[in-house]
Amino acid sequence: MIRIGQAGIPLSCKGRTNKDGLVYTKQILDLNAMEVQFVRGLYIMEDEEAEFMAEYSKENDIELHVHAPYYINLGGSGEELNLSIEKVLSSARLAQKMGAKTVVTHPGYYGEDSEKKTMKKIIKNLKKIQNQFKKEKIKVKLGIETMGKKKVFGSLEEIIEISNNVKGVIPVIGLGHIHARTNGGLKKRENFEEVFQLVKNLRLKHYLLHVTGVLYEDGNEYYHIPIKKGDMPLMPLIDVILDNNYDVTFISESPLLEHDAVYIRLQVEKAIMKRTGKEEADYRDLSEIL
Repeated sequence: MIRIGQAGIPLSCKGRTNKDGLVYTKQILDLNAMEVQFVRGLYIMEDEEAEFMAEYSKENDIELHVHAPYYINLGGSGEELNLSIEKVLSSARLAQKMGAKTVVTHPGYYGEDSEKKTMKKIIKNLKKIQNQFKKEKIKVKLGIETMGKKKVFGSLEEIIEISNNVKGVIPVIGLGHIHARTNGGLKKRENFEEVFQLVKNLRLKHYLLHVTGVLYEDGNEYYHIPIKKGDMPLMPLIDVILDNNYDVTFISESPLLEHDAVYIRLQVEKAIMKRTGKEEADYRDLSEIL
């Protein structure tokens, strides 16, 4: 199955609440995923809003994910670490109320520590978070996102190692970030095949993919740009997904948000039409090419 959506409330949606964004995603964009963004800090969501998100997404088959605040350092210490853990837990509690599938978080920074020491710290603190999930009966998956700067913990290999060591943790594959960190390493089919091959041992049944164009230099991301302005092509990625029947959710992190989410949809449908020889396709229906 392929799901497609955007990270946050669509830019073209007049209403600026998550409820507005969810309805707009279904009724106007005809997409079937959304990542709710709590990225600027701790967020208070009323029970009524959370219940609406849960009921509407279930009734309309929209897959929800949640992104915790951006500034989180699970490799830190003291008050910084305590606040980081609380941000993740607060986001996870809201994700649980909304019936979301994943709470996504950034892992942290190396700081003055070695890569190995930072890894140990982050694993230790993620285990603390998972223990709290168990105590509170939080069923949401904890997704750790790949990062696009070399000074920041979060290469694909590091995220895979974390996922191997902390039960219940999964990788969130930020393709733009991987592309930047590998200095433009995702351009050919075999490059995308290698990404899926690297995570193969995790035996994931579903892949959460973040997609955006990215401006980068020397293996470091500067900022996100529209997909068409970046140099990471979509079609080789889509071909790999369709050929292997991977269960994926595309989340557009592009500055154009829903516009690029729809662009992803059009590219997927173009690939389906190429395989079927038909003039129409629906990204939700892969029956004719499987």
